[in-house]
Amino acid sequence: MNSPSLTKLFRPFLETRAPLLFLIGSIALGILSSAVYELLTTTFGATPQFLIGLVISAMLIFTFVAFSFQRLLRAYEQRQVVTHNPVAPDQQAEPHAGLILPVGMSNPGAELDIIVWHLRDTTLRHCWLLASPQVMELEKFGNLRQYLLEHNVIPHPVKIDDAMGADQIYTTVMATIKNAQNDNEALPLIADITGGTKVMTVGIVLACLDTHTTVQYWQAPRDRTGNPRMTDASRPMKIMVHRTP
Repeated sequence: MNSPSLTKLFRPFLETRAPLLFLIGSIALGILSSAVYELLTTTFGATPQFLIGLVISAMLIFTFVAFSFQRLLRAYEQRQVVTHNPVAPDQQAEPHAGLILPVGMSNPGAELDIIVWHLRDTTLRHCWLLASPQVMELEKFGNLRQYLLEHNVIPHPVKIDDAMGADQIYTTVMATIKNAQNDNEALPLIADITGGTKVMTVGIVLACLDTHTTVQYWQAPRDRTGNPRMTDASRPMKIMVHRTP
C-alpha cells in the first residue's frame, strides 16, 4: 500500500469547511512558527538587524512559494487541456456595441470573458442578459449586471420563463433584436450562443437568421472530460447564419 502524501495528510487541517480541523491546523502552524522564531532568536539574537533580515527572508520565501505554486498551477491547467482549435484572426468576432448574452447555470462560465472581449476599446454599450428566473436569482447574474454597470454598459435583463420552450425564446429574442435595432448606440449587434440551454441556442439562432443578426460562439480549450476551460487562448468565433435556397 502506498503511503499518503504530505498534501493529503495536511489537507484536512487546512480546509475551512471543517472548522474544528481548521482550528487545530491553525494552532499547530502557530506553534510551529513560534518555535522556529524562538530557535532563530536564541541562536542569532533578537537584534534589530536580525529581525529585519528575518522579515525580508520571510517575504522572499513567501514570494518564491507563491510564484512556484502559480507555475505549477499553470502547468497543471495545460496538462488538463487536451483539445484546442484556436480561432483564426479573420474568424474572430470583433467587439460590438450591442450584445445579446444568454446566461447559464454554470459557474463561472464564459459570460464574463465574453463581456470583457466586447469591452475592448470601450465598444460595448448595451448588453441583453437572457436568463431563466432560476439563473436570475444566482449571485453570478447579479455580479455580471454589476460589472456591466461599473464599465458604463447598460444591462437589460431579459427573463426567459421557459428555457426549454423554443417558441418563447424565439419570440423573446426577436423582440430584443428589434429593440436593439431602434437604438443606434446598440449597433452593430451580435448574439452569443455559448451559454444557456441547447433550446435557447436554437431559438437565438433562428431569430438571428430571420433578422440577419451576427452570431458568435466562445471557443475555449477543452479538458479531458470535455468541459471548456477559460484561458487566454479563448476567443469568440463569428458564425454566419443564412438560409439556403
